[in-house]
Amino acid sequence: MEEPGHSTARHAPAGTRRRVAFAYAVLACLAIGAGAAEDDEGSSGDGVGHPVFLSPHARPLTVAGAFLYVANTPADTLDIVDTASRTVVARISTGVDPVSVAVRPDGKEVWVANHISDSVSVIDIDPASDTYRQVVATVQDVDADTFATRFDEPVGVAFASDDKAYVALGPSNRVAIVDVAERAVTGHLVIRAQDPRAIAVRGDRLYVIPFESNNQSQLSGCVASGIDGDTCTFDAVEHVFTNNNVLSAGYDADIVTHDRVPDRDLFVFDTGTDTLEATVTGVGTLLYGLAVDSEGTVFVAQADARNVANGRAGTEGHGLDEMENRAFLNQITRVTCTDAACGSPERFDLEPLPPEHPEAGMALATPFGIRVSGDNSTLVVTAAGSDKLFTVDAETGAVLGRVAVGAVPRGIALVSDSDGAPSEAWVLNTVSNTVSLVDVATTSSPSVTATIALEDPTDAELRQGRIAFNDADASSTGTFSCESCHPDGHTDQLLWVLATPECDVEGCTQIPPRLTMPVRGLRGTAPYHWDGIPGDPYGGRNTSSINADVAPNCELDDQQTCTRFLVDGTMATTMCDQADCPTNDEDKAGLLDAEDRDALARFI
Repeated sequence: MEEPGHSTARHAPAGTRRRVAFAYAVLACLAIGAGAAEDDEGSSGDGVGHPVFLSPHARPLTVAGAFLYVANTPADTLDIVDTASRTVVARISTGVDPVSVAVRPDGKEVWVANHISDSVSVIDIDPASDTYRQVVATVQDVDADTFATRFDEPVGVAFASDDKAYVALGPSNRVAIVDVAERAVTGHLVIRAQDPRAIAVRGDRLYVIPFESNNQSQLSGCVASGIDGDTCTFDAVEHVFTNNNVLSAGYDADIVTHDRVPDRDLFVFDTGTDTLEATVTGVGTLLYGLAVDSEGTVFVAQADARNVANGRAGTEGHGLDEMENRAFLNQITRVTCTDAACGSPERFDLEPLPPEHPEAGMALATPFGIRVSGDNSTLVVTAAGSDKLFTVDAETGAVLGRVAVGAVPRGIALVSDSDGAPSEAWVLNTVSNTVSLVDVATTSSPSVTATIALEDPTDAELRQGRIAFNDADASSTGTFSCESCHPDGHTDQLLWVLATPECDVEGCTQIPPRLTMPVRGLRGTAPYHWDGIPGDPYGGRNTSSINADVAPNCELDDQQTCTRFLVDGTMATTMCDQADCPTNDEDKAGLLDAEDRDALARFI
């Protein structure tokens, strides 16, 4: 356990708090250009608009007593829904971008993680209290000397007891330990993996999954003496450090799996001592959601990357054809943990494995929110890329039933009946910003019984573009979206062989593997990608045309034509089955119609 440094910002002097508040105000001005609303369509009516930070989510809603508590991320509020009347009865202002909600075990407080504000809002929900439904404290951790936060981008929140809470801090790869009474960070758990987000407490154990846990893939370079033609195919010292040859000219560069690359996916801690009890490998690549049943069986909603499936671009000439339009396998992974240790992961495939593909409308892309019924028999899960809720047999992994909900469902609050069987599920559709109530009593045929709209200041066209960005139906197999490789607008931290052009000089004989780039902040940075080829308003030479000038492919005075060129190229290549790529209403290769493409171009 790592001990904290200075006191929390709650005890900082007023000048410090003002500086921190000013920093957040500046940050709001620096949000991606795609997020700033330019008109009041779809806004709260004040004409101000609201930036879109594309924050992640982990358990963004929960039921306690007669009320549902929902993180309304775009509106910066905790929304309280009366479960009987199915109406929003209160909206409480939080920090910027609330993304996770947890109720204290005694039911007297709700804690809300604010991803951009680097804080947790503590809200009184005790009806007998004078401060009922008010923010009574803010948990922060600010260095009193530098005014820098040590509570950066919180996501998941979980309680060990009424006295102790945990908060996942993704960028620092730590989980903060918080004294509930003092509202103070008392220490940290170090997570030796990237970006812990989803956490859960069950009994006396804390379970943590890192979002970008990787899959042991890497570029096939090493020192010259290690070249074996398989795991290592080129001299990295010569071609990376000495010559910095980004063109893959004169050597074979593959994407390979290396068993010495760390792959730590699940961490289990004792909540009494905060000691690490178990670390599990081989769970998956992008780990979205976490649920634990009453016996300590862990279920992880995840997507496993197939970047190695077509990774032999150098030695075997692989390209997009070998990927088969299946960038990820959508799965649920089960791990049985006991007091002594955790067993090996068991994966439930939600779709047929390549070369077989799901039938149209049957894909379950990007498994995200996940809960287990009180009797441990049923998993209720959301497919964020397919806009569906589905039920799964927790023992066999068989998909039992499914139903369409709103756009990009990321969270579930599950209610079980007195026998522990699943009864109803509340689903937060994060981009349409609605809550769906789903009857799951008959697991083979779940049905939506109500939809509740939440206040949302997001510009309507930007919302449409973000929906398109998350829509797995933009891919030929319906199994992955733009968001899959660019989660929350960032990067999946993986290398891929896509449709990057070969260079036009001697020795360029393969598609060069490239690391996924973030899509945030594209506005004003054209030309795009690693090689400055798509969305180029200037023309001239680039890495695919080193010896001759090329013409511009978008307009310098209209940046959206540059992002639209990027969208069209992606739809025709990465997202499309190269053996059978359809055309849209503009007669352009790939899926998504012109309206969605325009909205997506504006969004990015």
